[in-house]
Amino acid sequence: MSYLALYRKYRPVKFDDLIGQEHVVRTLVNQIESGRTGHAYLFTGTRGTGKTTAAKIFAKAINCERPVNGSPCGECATCKALADPSNIDVLEIDAASNNGVNEIRELRENVQFPPVSAKFKVYIIDEVHMLSGAAFNALLKTLEEPPEHAVFILATTEVHKIPATILSRCMRFDFRLVSTEKIAELIAGIYDDLGKKYEKEAVAAIARAGEGSVRDALSVADIAVSCGKDVLRYDDVTEILGTSDFSSLAEFAGDVLSGNAGGVLEKVDKLASQGKSMGVLTKDVSSLIRDVLVVKTCRDAEKILAVPDSKYSALKKLADITNEHRLLRVLGVFADAENSLKYSSRQRVIFETAAVKAARPDTDYDFDALLSRIKTLEDKISGALGAGACVPCAGNPAAVGKTGDAVETDVNGAAKRADVAEKTFSEQSCERVKSDAPQPNGSFLNNSPQSEPQTQTLRDLSEFSDQEIKGRLLTGLRKAGSEMLSLVVQNVGVKVAGGVLYLVPSNEEDKSILEKPTSLQTVKTALSGIKDFTVSVKESRNVRAAEEIDEATDKIKKIFGEDIVIIKR
Repeated sequence: MSYLALYRKYRPVKFDDLIGQEHVVRTLVNQIESGRTGHAYLFTGTRGTGKTTAAKIFAKAINCERPVNGSPCGECATCKALADPSNIDVLEIDAASNNGVNEIRELRENVQFPPVSAKFKVYIIDEVHMLSGAAFNALLKTLEEPPEHAVFILATTEVHKIPATILSRCMRFDFRLVSTEKIAELIAGIYDDLGKKYEKEAVAAIARAGEGSVRDALSVADIAVSCGKDVLRYDDVTEILGTSDFSSLAEFAGDVLSGNAGGVLEKVDKLASQGKSMGVLTKDVSSLIRDVLVVKTCRDAEKILAVPDSKYSALKKLADITNEHRLLRVLGVFADAENSLKYSSRQRVIFETAAVKAARPDTDYDFDALLSRIKTLEDKISGALGAGACVPCAGNPAAVGKTGDAVETDVNGAAKRADVAEKTFSEQSCERVKSDAPQPNGSFLNNSPQSEPQTQTLRDLSEFSDQEIKGRLLTGLRKAGSEMLSLVVQNVGVKVAGGVLYLVPSNEEDKSILEKPTSLQTVKTALSGIKDFTVSVKESRNVRAAEEIDEATDKIKKIFGEDIVIIKR
C-alpha cells in the first residue's frame, strides 16, 4: 500500500476528534440529537480548519442508525455502506472543476432520486465560491426548496464571493483558526503513535508554522518525520521551514536595536549571500522582533514562545538593550517594508532602507519615531541620574540625542518641531536636575507617582521661554498619555506673553479642538508645576491672512463674475 499523508491518515472520523471548532461541533451535535436537521449548511473559514472533515462527519452522523454523542457509530449497516467509496448517497463535488451551469443542472435532475441505503442524500460542494453566476442561479431554487431527502453542505474559504441570495438560504458556520497549543498537542500525539521521538520546542515550532491551519501544520510534520534519524530537534524544523539562521538574525536585530547602521548593512550582505529572499528575511526579522517584544512585556514569555533555553537567553539580551516604544517602531518599519516588497523589483534596496531606518530613528520624523526617541532619552537620563551624574550636562551625545541642527528642510513642519521638542526636553531635564536634586533613585522621568518630589516649588509662567514651555507641555502630555500630544507636536505653536499662555493652531479644525474646556484643562494639568495662569487660543496669522484673501476673492468674483476672475497664488 502506498504511503498515506498524515493529514489523511489521521483525519477525524467523529466530532470528538475535531479540534478548535467546539462552537460548530456543539450546534451540529445538538441538531443531530434533537432531529432538527436543516436542508442547507454553509461552512466557511481559513484553509485547513476542518470544514470538509466536519461536513463528512455530519453527513454520516445524520444517516447513522445509532449515533454516539452525535457522531457516527461506524458499526451499523448504514455507516459501513457510506464508508464504501462507491456509495452515491454522500456525494462530494469539487466546484473548482465543476463550476458550470450544466453540472448544476445535472445535480438538480439527480437530486430528485431518493438515497439508496441511507436516510438522507447529502451533497458536499467544496470551494463553492468558484461556481459561475449562472451556476449559482441554477442552484438557487433547488437550494431553497430541495426534496425532503436532500441535504446540501457548501464549503468555502472566500464567503464574500457567494451571492447574498445563496447565503440567506443556508445555516452559516464560521470555522476559526486553531490555537498553536492544540495543534502542538495533536502533532505530539501523532508522533507518539508513530514512535517518533521529538523535542517539545520542535513540535511547538511546527505548530506555529501552521498559523492556525491544522492541515498546513501536519504537512510540515509529515516532512519532519523523515528528518533526523533519532530525535526531531528544533534546528531540524527551522531548516525544513527555510527560515534564516537564528544566530545571524539575532546579530542583525542587535545591530538594529543598538543603532549600528554599518553593521546592519554588513549583516544584510551576509544574509543575502546565503541566498535568502528579502521577503522571507523580512518576515523572519519581524517574527524575531515580535519575540523580543513578548520577552520585554510578558511575564510568561518563556512559556509563550516555547523556544530552547539558549535562544530564549539571546532574546532576553536583546530585550534588555531596548524599550517597548523602540520595538513597536521597528515592527512598524518592517511591516511597511513587507508591503512595499510586493510591488518592487529592487527588493534588497527596500529591505536595506527599512533596516537603516529602523536602526537610526533620529533620521525618521514620523511621530511614532519621535516617541521612541523620547523614551530612549528618558531611559538613558534615568540611568545616568541613578549613578549620580547628569548625562546632558556632562556632554554625552548619546543621552541628549541629535538635535538635528543640520536639518534645513521642513517636511510639513514635523522635522523642526520634533528636534525642538527633543532639545527642549533635554534642556529641561538638566534644569530640573539642578533645581530639584537630589532625586530618589534618579527616576524623575518615571510615570509612577512615587517618582515625583514630595514638595514642589511652583514657578511663574513668565520665567520660561516659549520653547521651554512647549517642552514642559509635551513632557506633561506624554506622561499623562494624552491624545493631544500628537496635535501639539505637529500643529500647535506656543507663545507666552503677559502671564498668558497662547496656543497657536495651524488650522481651524485644530483651533476648535483646543477651544474645548476639556482641552484647556488638559493643558493646565500638563503644566502643573507652574503657578495659576490663563490659557488662550490665538488664531494663526497665516490662517487669518488666508481667510482675508478668500474673502477678498469672493467679493471680486461677485463683482466681475467667476468666469472672468482668475486668481494666481
